[in-house]
Order: sequence, then C-alpha cells, then structure tokens
Amino acid sequence: MQEEKFWLLLSLKLSGEATLEELEALDSFLLENPQWGMQVEMLSQVWKENKRQENNTDLFFNRHLQRLSNYPDDSKGQIHIRQPALYPEEVRTEKEKRFKWLWLTSYAAAASLLIFFIVFYKWENNADKKKEQVIAQNTVSTRRGSKSKIQLPDGTMVWLNADSKVIYDENFRGNFREVHLEGEAFFDVVKDKTRPFIIHTKTIDIKVLGTAFNVRAYETEKNTETALFRGSVEVTLHNNPEKRIVLKPNEKLLVNNKTPALIVNGNKRKEKPGVAEASITITNIHFEDKDSSALETLWIKNKLVFDAESLEQVAQKIERWYDAKVIINGDELKHAEYSGIFDNESIEQVMEALHITGNFKYKVVKNVVTIW
Repeated sequence: MQEEKFWLLLSLKLSGEATLEELEALDSFLLENPQWGMQVEMLSQVWKENKRQENNTDLFFNRHLQRLSNYPDDSKGQIHIRQPALYPEEVRTEKEKRFKWLWLTSYAAAASLLIFFIVFYKWENNADKKKEQVIAQNTVSTRRGSKSKIQLPDGTMVWLNADSKVIYDENFRGNFREVHLEGEAFFDVVKDKTRPFIIHTKTIDIKVLGTAFNVRAYETEKNTETALFRGSVEVTLHNNPEKRIVLKPNEKLLVNNKTPALIVNGNKRKEKPGVAEASITITNIHFEDKDSSALETLWIKNKLVFDAESLEQVAQKIERWYDAKVIINGDELKHAEYSGIFDNESIEQVMEALHITGNFKYKVVKNVVTIW
C-alpha cells in the first residue's frame, strides 16, 4: 500500500466515514508498518479533543439553526421560536462566540498537524531516495566469448575476462575503494595510502594500496585464485576473518572451501583443530618460456592457457572462451591433466590438439563439444 492511501484511510476512520474494508486495509497497513503507530495515536488524540470541543458547542449551534429555520428544538431546555428576525447574528452571547472560535481553531490545528505529517513523510521519503542515489552502484559485465577493459573513478585499470562482472560505487568515495568481483579480472591499482583498495569475492577479500594482480573467482570453479605481480596484497578468508595472508610478488594463492589445510610450496602446515576453513595453497607464478610472460595474465593477450589442469577445468575455460557447451561422457576422463597455450586458435583446433595428447574422442557440432 502506498503511504498516500494510508493518510486517506486514516482520515476516513477519524471522520467516521470509513467502510469495513477500508478499516481492515488500514489495520493491515499498521501491522506491516508498526512505525506509523505513533502518528496514528497522536492524530487520534487531537481528533478526540476536537470532537469534545465540538460536542460542547452543539447545543448552541442547534438552537441557532432552529431559530433561523423556525423549527422546534428537541434537546433539553426547549426554546419556542417567535420570529427569525428577532434573533440576528450580532446578538449571540460571548460564550457562543468563544466556543465557535475554539471549534474552528482546533480543526485548523488538526489539519495543520496532518499536513505536517504528510510533508514530513514526503521529505523523509525524498531523503531516502537521495541516499539511494548517493550509493548508486555501477555494474560492468562481459558475456561468454568476450572481454573488456575499464577505468575506475580513481584511475585504476581493470581488464575483465569472459563471463565476469565487477560492481563498484558510482562515486567511489569514502575511506575505502571497494569492488565486488565475479569471474576473472586483472587489476592495476592506483596507489593511495589513505584509501585502501578492497576486492570482495564470494570466498575472500583482497586488500591492497597500490599494486598489480590477477583474481580468478568464478562461482562454478572450486578454487579462487590471486596472483600477485607487483606490490603486496592482504587476503582475508570469509569463513575465518582472523586469518590474513600476505602475498609477495610472483606468488599465487588458491583457496577453496572443502579441506581444512594450508599448503605452502608443497609443505602442509597444520591448522587449529576444530576450525572449519578453506584449504589454502600458495605457489609461485608460472611464466611462459617464449617471452617470460606470466601464464596467469596471457588471457589479456587473447591467449588461452591450460596449466596442468584437469579436463573438467579445461572444459569450463573452453565454454567461457568460445561461448560453447562441452559435454564429457565418462567420469574417468575428467581427471586427466592437460597443458597448452593457444593463440587465436579456433575451438576445433584446440580440441584437435587436446585429442592428440589425450586419450579421448570428440566431435564439435554448432559450438557443442562432446567428449567420450
């Protein structure tokens, strides 16, 4: 229900003109919006006071009307009317005039109070709308098979991989520069010591001051990856906020939510017993032999990379890269690992290369790949 209708229903109730359906509608609104109860109570008190003053003046007004209309008075202390002309307006008693003035003044006050609440509500509603406008957010997303590059309000550059999305405050003001990420993105963050840059993903939060790093956080994948190239980043786990992991340049962090363990360069470190937290793996970034480029960022150069990844992971990348559908028939095929770098090859060329190194058959029909 709109609040304007609420004021109308309240006015009808106070004046005694509301139907049963309108009273039920008003009661339903108050049950759903108990914060309006105080306004109803205050207006009801004012209205009752006005009715009391009105009742005190009824006798005087009825007698006056009876004199003007030459009808008998049915109330106590009946007065017989001779001629209307014998009771002109100017011969009213001072008491009648005073009650008439109080009656008009009280109703004017009630009307003013009602107008005040309506104006206050509209002002408060407009203020809320202005707040919503202030915190309005921008969303930039990419479809499967496409990429994008954007510049944030602070000058930070962001490259978005396929099927990814970033959300950030339109004004990008405040004590923090915050971004929400779904998918994969490379960030080159402008340094600002007074306003840390924070990236929120489903699993972790990444806090930086000024640095360059890559984040891969697809919800359909079991791992969230953070690869650091310059500066430093501080990673916080959502399910264990007390744990903070600081990465150094050329380190990569992998996080998932299944096994409570910490592995640093292949060495397993025991965690506190009874603490259910994400498994964490810290490794070094891998570089391409040809030009020493980090494999984690070759997608920016339009190169599709598989780095000792299972066929299931390979299939997910192919689906996003080519906007295709990959079907794997046989669970045993999903776990075999593949590596390779493909520069502007078609989906058929990629599948043929994987077929040569792997033990499976495939077919491609209208961007649907079937593997068996």
